[in-house]
Amino acid sequence: MMKQRGFTLLELILALVIFASSAMLVVTTIPSRSGPDIFGQQFKSLVEYGSDRAVMEGNIFGLVITSQHYQLVIARYKNDQTYWVPLTAGRIETQGEFPQGMHVLLTPQRLAATLDADPQIIFLPDGEMGRFTLMLQSIDKQHRFRVISQGASPVKVENDE
Repeated sequence: MMKQRGFTLLELILALVIFASSAMLVVTTIPSRSGPDIFGQQFKSLVEYGSDRAVMEGNIFGLVITSQHYQLVIARYKNDQTYWVPLTAGRIETQGEFPQGMHVLLTPQRLAATLDADPQIIFLPDGEMGRFTLMLQSIDKQHRFRVISQGASPVKVENDE
């Protein structure tokens, strides 16, 4: 009498059905993320990048925020004057636009009129950064989130959905 080795086709199909149904249960329990929430996480990463870069380079960086745009800048000095230059970082986007149809509010600072203005948020070489709350809210008020800094990393993103 020969011993049977391996699995039957029925056993393999049954195992695949169990794995597929388990995966489906996991996927359906993960909350879907909206466009504004994804943008909030990206903006948080940009703020943390500015802070990390200030620490690594030992230089002062800043973030300029207008009602429609944002941009990381770096401090340069010439003739005892400080001026701000847009930061370029290769593959990392250091400037951009806020999502269409979003109302932007920055507290306790005010929004800049243009990207050429002095930055509202400063990143110092010792790891400190300006305290701020950036709130974005859709015009229909269905989507709202805040990016919050308490003056150092980590930066938080809160979603009010």
